[in-house]
Amino acid sequence: MKKVGFIGLGAMGLPMAQNVLKQGFELNAMQHRNPDPIRVLETQGAQVCSSVEEVIRNSDVVISILPTDKEMNEVLLSEDVIDTFQKNAILIEMTSGSPDAIKNLHRVYQEQGIRVLDAPVSGGTVGAEKGALTVMAGGDQSTLNDVEDVINAMAQNVYLVGEVGAGNAIKAINQMLAGIHMIATSEAISLANELEVDTNILKEVIGNSSGASWMLMNKLDSIVDEQFEPGFKLPLMKKDVQIAVDEGRASVLPLASLALQLYKSAEKENSELDFAAISKSIIR
Repeated sequence: MKKVGFIGLGAMGLPMAQNVLKQGFELNAMQHRNPDPIRVLETQGAQVCSSVEEVIRNSDVVISILPTDKEMNEVLLSEDVIDTFQKNAILIEMTSGSPDAIKNLHRVYQEQGIRVLDAPVSGGTVGAEKGALTVMAGGDQSTLNDVEDVINAMAQNVYLVGEVGAGNAIKAINQMLAGIHMIATSEAISLANELEVDTNILKEVIGNSSGASWMLMNKLDSIVDEQFEPGFKLPLMKKDVQIAVDEGRASVLPLASLALQLYKSAEKENSELDFAAISKSIIR
């Protein structure tokens, strides 16, 4: 059975790591700023390491899921970290970042003979907890084949979408749509309130009509009830929409550009809330 190292035990990373453990893999992890996740994993059988280097040294496959490109680069482009990887080890990099950043990391690792799979995910914390994520993998088929059992512990749908960088490219497009759809859902609720339409009826009818969206069906209730406990924090959505706008600078993206401005204006007051809190700027 493979030994798996896990770097990044946030809202997504912790349940993903738990699912890896549940499938019988040996899991190596370390404490981050919040000590609670590693305590949970230790009680479930994870090996607690004292450093990133120890996690990597003891692992055949290393999974990384960090907040942004900045953290990914700080952790994974350290010479000490790169030099610690075992021969034939594979890095599954699941951070939601820019295509250019993962391509650069891949180039550096390729020079050292370390295989990299670009593998961002979609499905949120609920998908992470259920092991039902969608993985958008960029890399070669043989690398995916060698770690598919590990990925299947966390995911229900796995797509090989192209070379390294293609995964983050599709993730950027997905996040652009998700960010826009959240704003559209908020506007739908705002208009329903103005027109005195029951939002439960709205959800049922639109859910079976051409205006349906995942956001409407899955986030309407929490918006109406103003329940914004963070599953995916608003600043992270702002970051992802920013990536889409930056990558599409040669394209015409008026909705994405406007959505980015709305997330930026809402960020200060809602930085610790779910990105559904963008609705507070729309619904009066």
